[in-house]
Amino acid sequence: MATRPTGADYRAELQKAGLSEKCIAGLMNVGGTAYVNFEKNYGLSPNFQDAIEAVCKMFMENKKFMKSQSEEDQKKYAIHLENQKKKEEFYLID
Repeated sequence: MATRPTGADYRAELQKAGLSEKCIAGLMNVGGTAYVNFEKNYGLSPNFQDAIEAVCKMFMENKKFMKSQSEEDQKKYAIHLENQKKKEEFYLID
């Protein structure tokens, strides 16, 4: 099993995708805020539904944030997401 990626790993992936530093900082902020708020909102013993709700909120915040970014960053991020999906599909086959 692969190790869980760190924030630095995620930042490096976004840089490799060609996103602007402003966009990367914003995406990192959305993820960091979601991480910090998870325990605050759901306590030390969250259930599965709490986790799904938190992930959905984070994805919605990412989507909302990306709509405020340049068209170029939006296109690059969309390509990045497609590439991530392809990687995941490959792992399912492997």
